[in-house]
Amino acid sequence: MKLQIKRLVSQFFFLITANLGAAGIKSGFCYPFFYCHACPSASAACPLRTLEMSVFNGKINWKFLFFPLMILGMVGVISGRAVCGWACPIGLLQRGTAPVARKIKKYSPLPSSLSKRLDHYFRYAKYIALISFIIISPILIGFMFTDICPVGILTGTIPQMILNPGLFIPGFYFIPAMIIFILFLILIFTIERGWCRYFCPIGAILAPFNKISLIHMEVDTAECKHCNLCSQICPMGIDVPNMNRDPECILCGKCVTSCPYCLVKFKKV
Repeated sequence: MKLQIKRLVSQFFFLITANLGAAGIKSGFCYPFFYCHACPSASAACPLRTLEMSVFNGKINWKFLFFPLMILGMVGVISGRAVCGWACPIGLLQRGTAPVARKIKKYSPLPSSLSKRLDHYFRYAKYIALISFIIISPILIGFMFTDICPVGILTGTIPQMILNPGLFIPGFYFIPAMIIFILFLILIFTIERGWCRYFCPIGAILAPFNKISLIHMEVDTAECKHCNLCSQICPMGIDVPNMNRDPECILCGKCVTSCPYCLVKFKKV
């Protein structure tokens, strides 16, 4: 339990530092997680917006391309997707909605086998979103993802509307963005870590690094009793005893604290 308290402290620390713009503290840094650059309190830039700018109109801007990829790559090599479980404010939000999602899951009309199959295929959606909205769309159409992004609505648009009610002017994508935001809320309240599992482009970028990261989760499979307590508690729905550096693992450590035999541990290469 102490580990999860440490994780909670870490999540609130990054939430506060992400909003230091309210105190007038800004930086040219790119967040290594998902947070909107349009948030009036944001202290740094959204890596996805920067990546959009790097290929806008088919003209590659190497500075905008290299900077966020360097940050995300460095974080990924060190800790894989740990940033999703320990730093991202949207991860903290989904930690809060998880109890509701778990209760709703109990009443799901879908057979368990079908639910697992759908979950498996839907996880590829985040890679499609990354390629379609962050790479292809800026080249062929223009900025789109960060204009319809539900995180942008939550941390950027809504605060702007509250702080500047008479000055805010809805853009072309405002209505579709609000519809997507409502769907986002439904998703995270009905599926635990639904955004992380299926749609987060940052998660798609960091996921492959789990295979090579210096810090990862390791299970003593030789001694494992297969009680499956670790899998039942996993917010990402991973088969923990057989995960073998699963790209979906966010290193939240819930499997560590749930294992009665202390067979799941953080491993440092």
